[in-house]
Amino acid sequence: MFLSACSTLSGPNWWHSEHQENQNGAHRQAPSQQTQDNPLGSLGQQQVTDQMTADLVKMGQIALAENRLLRPDGDNANLYFQVALGRDPGNYDATLGIAAIVERYLAWAVNAAKRQDLVSARRYLASAKQVNPRDPLITEVEQQIQQIQVQSKRLKLTAEAQPMASENLFNLSDNLFQLGEEKILAQIQPIIERVGLTKGSLEIYWPNDKEGRLLYQIINSRTPDFRVRAMTFQSSRHVIEVKVN
Repeated sequence: MFLSACSTLSGPNWWHSEHQENQNGAHRQAPSQQTQDNPLGSLGQQQVTDQMTADLVKMGQIALAENRLLRPDGDNANLYFQVALGRDPGNYDATLGIAAIVERYLAWAVNAAKRQDLVSARRYLASAKQVNPRDPLITEVEQQIQQIQVQSKRLKLTAEAQPMASENLFNLSDNLFQLGEEKILAQIQPIIERVGLTKGSLEIYWPNDKEGRLLYQIINSRTPDFRVRAMTFQSSRHVIEVKVN
């Protein structure tokens, strides 16, 4: 039995067995060692991811500054901020960027509603909802626009029902902008004087919105002591009223 047992260890390389096991063990550990030596391990990959997210946010901020909010496709602020949030949910700068886009569209919507341009106001509201339909500011602005519409209708009905006679009510020529500059200023001068005296605001009733805003700009530019406030209403009349607070 002793000879049989020894014979199992016979052969020219029996003494290599332990050495070979060590070599095999070392070989099996090699992949782990290579992973530890990988210069782009988990930390390196995270740094690359963070840099890509930062680049997306930067491109979004540039597009925002240039009013590329939802257009053109593939190169707009909303796209860059949304992709950044997809890579890093809750990213502070990307979240601020999305909010800024919504706020800009809502500001445009309110201004359009004040000009009685309801088509543009609705379009801007729809764009804001496309960016972030859950933003609570959208509901507030929708209510504000509804109030502007109601107020505008009320003012229009009230103005049409009242007689055209008041020291604060000025009827201008239907063909005002077809007249010479001196005649235009002659008709507007009493309004400028009244505004300067009362520090009141203006309500401009005019068929052409562009001409109505031009009237405001002329009056405001000749009232240097303070900034005149005004609302323009599209109307068949050619009337400016000075509203005394």
